Amino acid sequence: MNIVILGAGALGSVLGGLMAGADISVTLLDVNDAHISAINKNGLILHQDGQRSTLELPAMRPEAYTGPAELIILLTKTMHTAAALASVQRLLDNGAYVLTIQNGLGNADRVAQTVPRERILEGSTMINGRFHGPGDVATNGVSKTTFRALSERAQPFAEELASLLAPVHFVNEPAAGVVIWQKAAFNCAMNAIAALAGARVGDIGNEPSAIALARAASAEVVAIANAKGIPVELSAVHAQIEKALREHKPHKPSMLQDLEAGRPTEIESLCGTAEKEASSLGLQAPLNAALAALVRLKERAAKTKWD
Repeated sequence: MNIVILGAGALGSVLGGLMAGADISVTLLDVNDAHISAINKNGLILHQDGQRSTLELPAMRPEAYTGPAELIILLTKTMHTAAALASVQRLLDNGAYVLTIQNGLGNADRVAQTVPRERILEGSTMINGRFHGPGDVATNGVSKTTFRALSERAQPFAEELASLLAPVHFVNEPAAGVVIWQKAAFNCAMNAIAALAGARVGDIGNEPSAIALARAASAEVVAIANAKGIPVELSAVHAQIEKALREHKPHKPSMLQDLEAGRPTEIESLCGTAEKEASSLGLQAPLNAALAALVRLKERAAKTKWD
C-alpha cells in the first residue's frame, strides 16, 4: 500500500519516520520547503526515547507528488483541511482513502465536504511529536493511534490498514469516536493551559493548581460528550493527563509551539468547539470558554502593533 502523510510537521514526520523504520512505504507531503530539503538531503532525523536514527523517505510539496496513493493520512491544522485536500485532488479522484487523525472535533465532517464518506476514516493518536528543526523531529513514549471507518463499505480497507500499520501501533477500533472526544478533552485542557502559560507538560505537573484546572476543564468536555450520547469516561481522560504529567514532562504541546512561531492555533476546534457544543446542549463550559477567549486574545495581541 502506498501511503502519503499530508501535513508533515512534527507529528506527521514522527509518524512517517516510524513507518519508514518499519519498512512501510510512506511519503511526506508538506509546504515547509526547508524541512523538505533537509529530509531529502540528509534523511529524517528521529529522536525516540534517547535514541537517534536517520531514516530515508521521500518528502516533497503536495503538488510535486506524482505517484499513486491508496491512503492519505491527514495531519494538517484543522483550518487548512480544505486547501490541503485540494492540493491532492488527483489522488482523491483516483480513489484514495483519507484517514484524519487531526487534533480537535468535527474533522471527519470537514473532510466529508470533499471526500465521499465511504472513503473516510477518522481517528486519534496519542503519539507526540516535537520539531527540533528542519529534518529533525522527536517523540517519546509508546502510544497508539485508534481509528475507524465511517461506513461499512470502508471496513475491509480499515482492517487491511490496521494489519499493515500494526508495527506502529495503529488499531482499528469501532469505538474510535469515544477516543476522539477523550483526546479532545485532554487537549482542551493541556494544550490551552500550556499555550497560555508558556509551559511544558512537566511545568504543569509541578503546579497543583494547574493540574486541578486541567482536570476541571477536561471534565467539562466529557460532560458535553456524555450529553451527546458518547460514553467518554472522565477517569480515562484524567488517567491520560496523569500519564502525560508522568511520562511526557519535556513535551511542548503543539498549541504553544504555534503561538511561539506566530502561527494560528487550533483553539476553535478544541475549546472553541466545546464552548459551542455546550451552548447548543444547554450546558455550561465556563473554563473552556475562558481558555478559548484567552488564547484568541494572545493570538491577536501578538499580531497587533501599537505606536
